[in-house]
Amino acid sequence: MDGIHDSEATGDITEMTERRREWAEPVADAGRRPTARNAMLVGGLSLLVCIFSFVGQTTATRRVQESYQQPYLILWISHSFWIIMLPLHTLYEKLKRRPRSLGALRAETLVASAKLIVHRKRQSAETATSEYRPIQTVDPDASMQMQASGTALGSDGTRVRTAFKDDDEEGGADTPDADAYAEADVNDASDADGARALARRRPWWIMGRMTLLAALLVGLLNASAYLWYVAVALTSMSKVTAIYNMSCFFAYLFSILLLGERVQIAKCAAVAVSIVGVVLMALVGSGSGADAAVTPAARNAELMGDALALTCACGIGLYQVLYKKYAVPRDFHSLFAVNFMTSMLGLCTLMLFWIPVPIFHITGIERFHWPTRAQMLLILANALAGVAYNGCFMIALALTSPLFAAVGVMLTIPAMAVVDMAMQGHVLDWNVFAGGAAILTGFCILTLAEYRDTVHKAERADSASEADIPAIDAA
Repeated sequence: MDGIHDSEATGDITEMTERRREWAEPVADAGRRPTARNAMLVGGLSLLVCIFSFVGQTTATRRVQESYQQPYLILWISHSFWIIMLPLHTLYEKLKRRPRSLGALRAETLVASAKLIVHRKRQSAETATSEYRPIQTVDPDASMQMQASGTALGSDGTRVRTAFKDDDEEGGADTPDADAYAEADVNDASDADGARALARRRPWWIMGRMTLLAALLVGLLNASAYLWYVAVALTSMSKVTAIYNMSCFFAYLFSILLLGERVQIAKCAAVAVSIVGVVLMALVGSGSGADAAVTPAARNAELMGDALALTCACGIGLYQVLYKKYAVPRDFHSLFAVNFMTSMLGLCTLMLFWIPVPIFHITGIERFHWPTRAQMLLILANALAGVAYNGCFMIALALTSPLFAAVGVMLTIPAMAVVDMAMQGHVLDWNVFAGGAAILTGFCILTLAEYRDTVHKAERADSASEADIPAIDAA
């Protein structure tokens, strides 16, 4: 009998150890910063996939809208497909050489989300109070006792809890003091410990907060993207692509206003050169004889498409900066968490943003009718290309900056000009080559500036980490 009890106890200890490891690994693994070179390399490869995906998506959208004028329905289907990003990444994690458990992936996602909440709450607390808190002197023996008991000394000298026993030992997350402990962790413990404790104690509350964040972000994204889908039917693909990619200017502007990014001459020059290239690309065909046959109605429709594309660019630039500010945790580098947020955007689109479809039908803005089989295939092709584009774009956005991602995607402009030439039989004008060269030059300038910034931030973070290590005085 004693042997049976011993084996049961050993099994319980093993299970608790495995559970603790699942919660410890996300903070340890994702806390490792990728090198500047790796971050730029993965970000650059992601942007390369974005370029090919964007070309495919734009071509499919233009083809299907020649016979199926349902831009919002196409957008809703396309963005709802983002929900498959998390299952695909989970399948990859299970099939790779060193597979990870579902518990570890769940813990990584929750800790990443909790870290966002902890950081925002800490920033709010620092903004709300300016009172001076004296540095507390702690006896080493007392500090060791507090660490063993799962507590620590807060910044105001009070004891706060930084570690929890397993839920089975304390009655789960429904204990009366669970919320108070979570709040204490958020306010006083380190970000990593506070995020891990909050993730273990209040997972459903965290998921609710992330769902609300995803709904707000995807609302702005869908409103801006709808303008793009409408503009595609009103003007040429090359002009829509060129004007849409002026989002780099708005991304840099909002980065300065919302992210506190410094104004740098190199980045300003890169944006200016790229926008010059965009202006040149937007002039494609303006000097050709074909324009003489354009009717005033067609000209007005083209101008309306250009205006909608510009408004879309402003909204997309704002979305990119808000995503970086509120949906990317600091010092927690997890592509699984990035794809989790992408899937949340798709889920919110699927569950919430079908509502305008019947409203548009009733009001006559967009009469609903079922697509044919060929049209549905084009819509699915557009959706899959959109999954590849936005999934890779989120990765590039998380690893680099909104400005780098926005300018990198501008390389789609010369690519779309080539596609226009192939589909419509136009000969490329001089401004296509000049504009493409200007965009490429601006991207190269920005790549160098972004690489230097990434290296500088990494060195500054390493210096801060070394400064946080307390010196041990000799006895």
